[in-house]
Amino acid sequence: MKDTTKYILAIDSSGSSLSVALLENNIIRTEKFLNISNQHSVNLLPALDSMMQEVKKSYDDLSAVAVTVGPGSFTGIRIGVSTANTMAYGLNIPVVGISALEALAFPYRNQTDIILPVFDARGGRLYGAFFQQGQRITADRQFVDQDLPELVKDQFFKKDFKGQSITILGDGFLMAQTLLAELDLRLTQRESVLTKQDYVSASSIGYLAWEILEKNSKPYEKGYGEPVKPNYCVITQAERNLAKKKK
Repeated sequence: MKDTTKYILAIDSSGSSLSVALLENNIIRTEKFLNISNQHSVNLLPALDSMMQEVKKSYDDLSAVAVTVGPGSFTGIRIGVSTANTMAYGLNIPVVGISALEALAFPYRNQTDIILPVFDARGGRLYGAFFQQGQRITADRQFVDQDLPELVKDQFFKKDFKGQSITILGDGFLMAQTLLAELDLRLTQRESVLTKQDYVSASSIGYLAWEILEKNSKPYEKGYGEPVKPNYCVITQAERNLAKKKK
C-alpha cells in the first residue's frame, strides 16, 4: 500500500524570534522556537538541520514547505522566503506562503471575538489585519497615525460587529490599544507583557498550509510551482497622498 503520509516543513523568520516545525499530515511532529534577536541568516539552516535529525527525517521525506511571507522584518522575511523557495525548488515540492498576521491569529480561530494581530513596524506604524473565527475580515496592511481607529470606525461600527469584543495580539498591542482607547469598543483584557502566544508559531503556519494544500487538486503531485513572494505591506508616500484625497 502506498504511503500517503505528508510532511510539511514550516518556517517563520518574520520577527526577532525564529520558529521552525515539522508536521506529519496535520499533526505536529516537532517544533523549535529560538529567541535569537534577528540572527536568522546564521541560525535558520542549523535549526532546520537539528530539528530534522532529532526526528530522524530527511529533507527528501518532505511533501511541502510553508513560510511566512510577511509582514514583519524585511531582512527576516527575505531570508525565510529565499530559504523556502530554494528548498522547495531543489526538492520539487510545493511551497506555500502564509501571512504572519494570520498565523498569529490562528490559535484564536475558535473564539467569537474579533481578533486583531498587530506588529510594531517602528516609527509610529503598525502592521495589522482583522479576523473572526478563522475568517479574514480585512487584508494585511500598514497603519499610520489614525489609520487604525478610522478603519475600525468605518468597518466595525456597523450592525454586524456592533458590541463585539476585540482581542489584540502581538508586539504592537500597547500602541493599538492606545490608538483605539478613544473609541467605544470593548477590548478584551490581556496582559501587556508578551507571552509565547504573542509570537508567530511555525506550527500555525504548517496547519494553515495543510488546509490550503488539502483544498487544492493533487497539489503534491504537481511538485514545485511558482515561488512565493514577500509581502512587506509598505505604503508609499504616493499611496498615502491618494488616500488623503479620498477622505
